[in-house]
Amino acid sequence: MKILACDLDSTLIHSHKKFRDGDICVELYDGREQNFISPRALDLLKQIAAQILFVPITTRSIEQYQRIFWAEGFCPRYAVVANGAYLLDGDKSEKFLRDVVEPHADELEALREKFSSAEEFDICRIVDESFLYLRCRDDLDAEKISRNLQTLTNLPVQHTGKKIYFFPPKLNKGEALRGLIKKFSPTKIFAAGDSEIDLPMLELANVAFAPKTLRGKFVTCSESPAFAEEFLSQIKFSLANQSEY
Repeated sequence: MKILACDLDSTLIHSHKKFRDGDICVELYDGREQNFISPRALDLLKQIAAQILFVPITTRSIEQYQRIFWAEGFCPRYAVVANGAYLLDGDKSEKFLRDVVEPHADELEALREKFSSAEEFDICRIVDESFLYLRCRDDLDAEKISRNLQTLTNLPVQHTGKKIYFFPPKLNKGEALRGLIKKFSPTKIFAAGDSEIDLPMLELANVAFAPKTLRGKFVTCSESPAFAEEFLSQIKFSLANQSEY
């Protein structure tokens, strides 16, 4: 068995801000089209998923992941959500890395209380009882703020765009992928991701794809939305020709 472990946002799907004519909507939010996938990327993904196990690994909450509608007749059976805390199997969810959260639950709650009324953030919440999520106001530098916040805690603090995350130390996509390896014993692992949050997963894979902007020894591609088409094309070619990178 081979596995494709794949981030979602800005890797496989892209926001309305990067919409291109013909893109297929895969998520609605408050009745508005929110995220998309290109027809070519969806077609490639369906072909690949017919040959190997495709598992999204995302920081999205269970609720956020379940907003995604893939295509008629196609939906991945498994997904890892909340950065590894839960494994979804069809309509069922099970604890995956939740045990690594418990020792840090009190600190997460204390940080939530500390920042819940801070003017810098317009969202402050604990996601699926697993990690703390903050969203900076648009006029602020999230990267600078995240560096300052790191001095206040021993929890890893990471950011993407305006989003800042406080993760329990072992709640990461690499540990999530290790859990999938233990569960499925794959002979080869493909992975794709676009941010530093994806690095532990990418570094564990046999073949990993990332945009040129992400540091590391990966197969580099263009940024989203072309990213999905590029890495899926290369995986399909590899599967068709049994090629090795």
